[in-house]
Amino acid sequence: MSASSRPADEGRLLQLVYYAYVAFSRLALAIPEAAAYRLADVLGGIGARRSKRRHQVALNLSRITGRPATSPEVQALVVEAYRSYARYWLETFRLVREGRNFFLERFQCTGSEHIDEALARGKGAVVVVGHLGNWDAAGAWVGARGNLLVTVAEVLKPRRMFDFFVEHRARLGMRIHAAQAGVTRTLIDEINNGAVVAILGDRDLKGAGIEVDFFGERATFPAGAASIALRTGVPLMVAGVFGDVLSDGRRGWTAEISAPIERPEAGSPGAVAELTRSTAQKLEAFIARRPEEWHVFQPFWIVDREKANKR
Repeated sequence: MSASSRPADEGRLLQLVYYAYVAFSRLALAIPEAAAYRLADVLGGIGARRSKRRHQVALNLSRITGRPATSPEVQALVVEAYRSYARYWLETFRLVREGRNFFLERFQCTGSEHIDEALARGKGAVVVVGHLGNWDAAGAWVGARGNLLVTVAEVLKPRRMFDFFVEHRARLGMRIHAAQAGVTRTLIDEINNGAVVAILGDRDLKGAGIEVDFFGERATFPAGAASIALRTGVPLMVAGVFGDVLSDGRRGWTAEISAPIERPEAGSPGAVAELTRSTAQKLEAFIARRPEEWHVFQPFWIVDREKANKR
């Protein structure tokens, strides 16, 4: 392929990906719930067998569990990780058909009082979540409780795919801001107006964040959540979300919101780094509970990123 033809081919591929997401969202809405979960298990099983990222997923799970990547235990977790990820997408696309009572009944959370206490002070709160379980269900649940959830998202290509997801999540009661210049100021304004700002805090896309110890290896975490919490003075909490079969036999989610993390003095040397590392420790504990529900399939730790960059 000539260099001049690559952009056009890449553009066509991105358009195909966009149409695939749209088609998948319509399929998810068209089939019964039980069939959707069966389909997710089938698709996840296929993905686990055929995905080029399978080896990286095994390495990530190996770091979390401390077991060899080739061990039967880790290989079984790899299959469950792909199934969990397929469930995430099917669930997320189906959520728009549900009403307020669905989320209040099927999303069972401990620690919600920490959000209530923060909002009672007259401003908002910062909640850090990981790519764990179904964070979209968590956002819809916050809205079902009568609170505004605001978050930030990477601008995807093609732009209409980004717009598709922004509109989809708006239907779930969330407000999405593009990750671009000025977004930090926007999030601060949202907090000052009483919003709950949720930030996916376990992927440092630029690799320029705060270095932390994560499951015994060096990784970097984005500093945005800690910086915003310190600048606004609002509590910073960490949440873990897990897909579950509830006590009544229905599918849903269980979640836990941590107590506000003890904060260093704003403006003190290393305050942002200290708060970011405390956040990483909380996320580590949540991920350790259900490593197969952590949807990070790329090189994550510094050593793995460095190896990938050399290829």
